[in-house]
Amino acid sequence: MHKKILISLFTLLSASSHAVQTDSAQQSLQQFASQLMVKHEFVDSHPQHCPNDLDECYLSKIHLQTPQDTKVGVKDWGIYFSQLTPVQLAHSDEFTITHINGDLHRIAPTEQFSGFKANQALSISFYSYGTQITRSEFMPNYFVHAEGLSATVIDSTRTGIDAETGLETQDYLLPFTDKVAQFKLAERDNTPWASPEYIYASTASVPKSLDVSDSLIPQPQSVKTLSKENLDLTNGLALKLQGVSAKALNPAIARLNLLGVNLNPKGLPLTIRVDNTLDIHDEGYRFTSQNEQISILAKTDTGAFYGLISLAGLITLDDKRIPSIEIVDAPRYKFRGMHIDVARNFLSKAFIFKTLEQMAAYKLNKLHLHLADDEGWRIEIPGLPELSQVGAKRCFNAPDRCLMPQLGSDISGESQSDGYYSVDDYQAILAFAKARHIQVIPSLDMPGHSRAAIHSMEARYQKYLAEGKTDLAQQYRLVEPADNTQYSSIQHYSDNTLNVCLDSTYAFIDKVIAEVQTMHQQAGTPLTTYHIGADETAGAWLDSPACNTLKQEQAEKLSGLHTLNGYFIERISAMLADKKIKVAGWNDGMGETRPNNMPQQVQTNSWSLLFEKGHVATHQQANYHWDTVISTPEVTYFDFPYQAHPEEPGNHWGARAISTRKVFEFMPDNLPAHAEFWFDTYNLAYTADDRQTPLAQGVRYKGLQGHLWSEMLRSDRQAEYMLFPRLLALAERAWHKADWELNYDYSGQLYDSNSQYFTESAVQARESDWQRFASILGQKELAKLEQANVFYRIPTVGAKVEQGYLQVKMPYPNIAVEYQPILEESSAENPANSEEKPAQWLPYTRDSKVKGPIKIRAMSLDGQRKGRAQKL
Repeated sequence: MHKKILISLFTLLSASSHAVQTDSAQQSLQQFASQLMVKHEFVDSHPQHCPNDLDECYLSKIHLQTPQDTKVGVKDWGIYFSQLTPVQLAHSDEFTITHINGDLHRIAPTEQFSGFKANQALSISFYSYGTQITRSEFMPNYFVHAEGLSATVIDSTRTGIDAETGLETQDYLLPFTDKVAQFKLAERDNTPWASPEYIYASTASVPKSLDVSDSLIPQPQSVKTLSKENLDLTNGLALKLQGVSAKALNPAIARLNLLGVNLNPKGLPLTIRVDNTLDIHDEGYRFTSQNEQISILAKTDTGAFYGLISLAGLITLDDKRIPSIEIVDAPRYKFRGMHIDVARNFLSKAFIFKTLEQMAAYKLNKLHLHLADDEGWRIEIPGLPELSQVGAKRCFNAPDRCLMPQLGSDISGESQSDGYYSVDDYQAILAFAKARHIQVIPSLDMPGHSRAAIHSMEARYQKYLAEGKTDLAQQYRLVEPADNTQYSSIQHYSDNTLNVCLDSTYAFIDKVIAEVQTMHQQAGTPLTTYHIGADETAGAWLDSPACNTLKQEQAEKLSGLHTLNGYFIERISAMLADKKIKVAGWNDGMGETRPNNMPQQVQTNSWSLLFEKGHVATHQQANYHWDTVISTPEVTYFDFPYQAHPEEPGNHWGARAISTRKVFEFMPDNLPAHAEFWFDTYNLAYTADDRQTPLAQGVRYKGLQGHLWSEMLRSDRQAEYMLFPRLLALAERAWHKADWELNYDYSGQLYDSNSQYFTESAVQARESDWQRFASILGQKELAKLEQANVFYRIPTVGAKVEQGYLQVKMPYPNIAVEYQPILEESSAENPANSEEKPAQWLPYTRDSKVKGPIKIRAMSLDGQRKGRAQKL
């Protein structure tokens, strides 16, 4: 008895001692994370020599320093960080760098590491595969971890928010100042650094006095002036409805309220009549304002809604008068979409609502909602709770509870990057969109880009296996343990692709689609299009027994297919067709199918780069009579920077800069023609030969879609910055075909910088049209965005100094500019050690005289927010 008591007491004391040791070690780890100063240095964007015979690489350094002598105090510790492309070679005696998976890397001490000396940095230089060029591509939230302890974020690597601009700051990242070593992608790179001088030289002046009272975004088919009278809406509108309910118009009425125009029985008469016998396009309308009354005629509720939205477009916030005009209008494309990625980093339901509000305000009608990818599953699926319990958050070293950290995410599992839409949330989004005449197209990427689904279903498998329920465990399993294929996805994952040869994979997909379809039906918005992704699966299934068996048993059925991805897409497309759902996918994956084996209704999003002969694949699939939606990255990917400057956030692989003007200048009906005035990612001219692969006579595209991928977006506000005001230019091109656009030549032509099919008169017409559009932005729409609390991008200032006077150009009128003289303060002991001392910010006027260097920036219209400052 006494022996048992002694043993129990010894066990208790041992456990208590272990807990004390663990607590002590955890405190040591947390103290280390709070004191360690990490500085990431971007050394060279295009080294002369790359390791491992790589064509492209970049050189970086990580500097580690503590304020006092530090031994770390725990065993087997490591520093983890996100690096978008894998490290190839590291140089350091004290540390190694290992690629874990995706973008996650581990820095580990070697035997030669003896601790940190106070204020003495230890540095690791390393080469990484590919290219990185913008500051936002260098991810935050490094963390330290040791076996048996909780991982802790290193405080010095957290981001901040600039109090004046509201933009993200990255104090862990050293400045980018070298316009060659930190800016050029290669020796041949001709991209100009978007300095104030360059912006000034490349920006056309937009007159402040241009009359746009009868203009709106998007531009209508036709606008005719009826008289010189103005109609005053100050007293509101007396609404009379015929053939349409107020419910179908409420969001448009709410927008008028936001702009200061309310319904009032004693207000200006407004009659809206819907009659399905009218000879008007289904989404079109006729708007007339004259003789102290307004009328809107439409064939459908949607057309009436857009007519009312156009009334809101005519209004200026500080002037409630509109001209006496007649508008006859209809859309260019039936599909006018915006793709929002909430999978890589989550974006809130409130953000989706706000985006839908703005989409409706500019007549966009499709929300392509990207709900699942490698880094996250963002929608609740009844019956499969692991998808949202595991797949919707990122933490470390807990595969049964979360995904591993990626994209510089916080590791708490409770950050902005984590989260999902419940069934109620998703149905609320569907209802909100429907009220604004917008269709939601859900996208759950497969078979690649599926790591979140795979690991969620592995957690489910382990749970049921532990309960002895083998059949349930296997029911929706997405991987084959005997598959020894080694591959690396485009985002460097080794485990992100569904096995397309397993029946359980198709059972899982059928379950998910059925549940999503039910959500749509319950919300009163039938699921008619489902986007499967279907892209980027190279290298998978090469050593899969299940796939080898499939290829042997169904050799005849697979004849003509080059990849099993094509087999997968055809099978899922048939599954969707049986459910009366149209399949949609990205064009590279859809191109792996046999067109004759695909359903009659197919949507393809063409994201092939134009400077890489992207028009060829686009034309090919459009000639299949598939619904082809133009998704050209170098103009529709709004996760790319507005300008080519390191401090402009965004990715860079498809375009170094996508300005609002570039979006405006897009001619989506004629893709190859852009070779006349656009350039590749090195800012070099290219050729587009359309003589062998033209569109078949009369073939037209279904529509145009903008895209916001979220790898580098860690907040709703950052997402808004990237969307606006580019979304307005997208809406302009999706709704209205400008007269200056070059019509497509179905006989096929060769386009380059010398072909000159886009004539000088077309250039002049485009410039005049841009001034109209830019004036509407500056005089009307930016103020409306502010009124809706949209965090739009304030443009950077074009400036130069001539004969001592500061000269400024802005892309839009009515934007105030201020400047700050920079005084140089010399050290009395060492004059060489001088520091820049900023002075007070001063308002810019045409009489502003400057001497010496300055900083210059623009402001929001209400003056509450500042744009990004640059040195001149």
